[in-house]
Amino acid sequence: LAAFPVARTRPFFDAAEKVSPGSGGLYSVTIDPWKCTGCLECVEVCGPGALKSREQDAALLDTLQERFDFMSRTPKTPARFVENAIESGGEIKRLLLDRDNYYSTTGGHGACRGCGEVTAIRLVVAANRAITDKRRRKHTAELEKLIADLAAKRSSLGESEAERSRRIGEIIATLEKRLYLQEGGPTGNGPAGAIIANSTGCSSVYASTFPFNAYNDPWVNSLFQDAQPLAKGLFEGVAAQHVPDVRALRLARLELADACVPERYDQEFRYLSWPQFTKEELSLLPTVITIGGDGATYDIGFGAFSRILASGTPIKVVVLDTGAYSNTGGQASTASFTGQDSDLARIGSASSGKREARKELSLIAAFHPKVFVCATTTALQGHYLKNALEFLNYDDGAAVFDVYTPCQGEHGIADNVSARQARLAVESRLNPVFVHDPRRGQTLSETFSLDGNPEPDKTWAKGALEYRGESGEVKLLEVELTPADFALSEIRFRKQLKKLKDDAANLVPVPEYLDLPEAARAGRTPFVYSVEAGRLVRYGVSQSLVALCAERRANWQRLQCLAGLDVARMDAAHRAAIDALQAEIRESAERHDGSLDAIARAMSDLAASSKAPVAGFGGTIPLVPVASVSAPAAAPAAAAETANAAPVTIEDPTKCTNCKTCYQDIPELFEKTRIVVGGESREAARLIPGVLENVTVTPELTARIKRVSANCDAEIIR
Repeated sequence: LAAFPVARTRPFFDAAEKVSPGSGGLYSVTIDPWKCTGCLECVEVCGPGALKSREQDAALLDTLQERFDFMSRTPKTPARFVENAIESGGEIKRLLLDRDNYYSTTGGHGACRGCGEVTAIRLVVAANRAITDKRRRKHTAELEKLIADLAAKRSSLGESEAERSRRIGEIIATLEKRLYLQEGGPTGNGPAGAIIANSTGCSSVYASTFPFNAYNDPWVNSLFQDAQPLAKGLFEGVAAQHVPDVRALRLARLELADACVPERYDQEFRYLSWPQFTKEELSLLPTVITIGGDGATYDIGFGAFSRILASGTPIKVVVLDTGAYSNTGGQASTASFTGQDSDLARIGSASSGKREARKELSLIAAFHPKVFVCATTTALQGHYLKNALEFLNYDDGAAVFDVYTPCQGEHGIADNVSARQARLAVESRLNPVFVHDPRRGQTLSETFSLDGNPEPDKTWAKGALEYRGESGEVKLLEVELTPADFALSEIRFRKQLKKLKDDAANLVPVPEYLDLPEAARAGRTPFVYSVEAGRLVRYGVSQSLVALCAERRANWQRLQCLAGLDVARMDAAHRAAIDALQAEIRESAERHDGSLDAIARAMSDLAASSKAPVAGFGGTIPLVPVASVSAPAAAPAAAAETANAAPVTIEDPTKCTNCKTCYQDIPELFEKTRIVVGGESREAARLIPGVLENVTVTPELTARIKRVSANCDAEIIR
């Protein structure tokens, strides 16, 4: 360790030592120089000062190789740092500290430098390995106990129960074979945790440059359009092979309970198939995963994709959405955005880019029966990993994981900005994240969640631009982020924007322009701000880009409606109006005003005019008696304390190191912002303004807050 860099950190040393002295661990990050492509996205993602870019000379290469070789010979991370990662309330990203999970895909991936798809695949496969390995260990212990108990039961039988002894012997033989396969089998590796059907496309090409493959699980590449039907066939075959083992497991439990009636159960189990499996029995199957791009799922494979979703088969569909046919030249797909410059949708004298609106595959999938859907991105690591576990554990039907994955070549972006662009796509409402989980309830507002999106109750989220004032001081300009702001950062949209002169007149910011009626737009130019050489500049936005912003706004408002946020806003406005009238009643009562009846009538009219439910009022408007106004009952001290208690505070935001822990792990409470400290602008975390007024403090939220507080690098979260 003298020449190997390690660090004492709050999460792995201080927090562990506080709970149990002697249990802390040292942390290290090591670069694998044999596989590093030099995209430098790790420097961008890991936060200030964590990693640095260097030109790789011979001396540096030797150092990195020595360090990585040393690390590869160290023991695995102790289980205590990893074992609860995938449990409810666990810190999910710790699953990657287990080397077996991290290397569930291995070798050089072969993709373009900085490709957004690679991380998406690696995290899903690693999470699945963590889940299935835990299940395998639990099932192995269960098999050992069943076999031992059956052997004891068999030895206790008398000579008159020879037939039952024979049956138990057959069950034991089946379970012993299964135990052998679980413990290692002919390969010594045990059963695979996943079977992967990969559509032809980028993900199949970079994963399988013959004779190499990046997966440690069985993997097959089929045609461009039929990964889901192939997965259906694989699932049916594996499930059919699993039937004798399920039958043996059920019979074993019946025999141990002395409840096995052969005549009854022979008939019942004769036609046993996977639709009759319990959730526990389904979980013993390997996860059947399909992987494909937007061309394979949004377009040519859409019909087959939809049919398999409707079948109820519990396969997992990973969609890698680059918004173009990235593998064959960047042609536009139905996942492409309006105004995008792509092959088959060029911008020129006769065309203004892609004309049609984007197909919302995730929403279409969500309206299939009992289908789990998550639209997400790896840039929101907390949202991504948490919902990856939900996706992989869902077995009531098919599950879809639609991941926004930037493509450097086709989007016209730098190698290191995949995560930055994906986050901006969410913040600008270009590609919002959402989850549809049928298990959460019966109504759409119960099953749809917009957690992970900034300011989900607003039309547009806010961002900040850093620029220099006339005297050179750092200033911040708050702007509403729209798809036009996103478009300014990518080459595929740049022909839709034109830099404006400083004295240009009749300029209107895009959000305001969208709110203008058509007639009022004449002679006005929509624009977005940018910063160049420290100066604020403005770019005019084309009508194609205005159409994109309008279409994306409509899509976002549709999601808000599905998640019930429109009703929540109506309800909040209605409550505010009622509160105002209640206050007026109190004031009038105190003045002995004679207008109480008029105010009461106004409140009744308000209630009658609102379609929003008046939750908490029992459907009626409570009029406050004069006696209670003049002498209100004092609330108990404990209740008052609880009502005013904030579950969490940030003591000094200027000390924030932007480690990302809080707003990645608890996005419903924290958000990223930009602040000026000592004349310098930097990103930092903050509590979402006003969020604590409406938050419900649950034990689960309290546990997450405590964990985030313990892991805060700056030690400012309380």
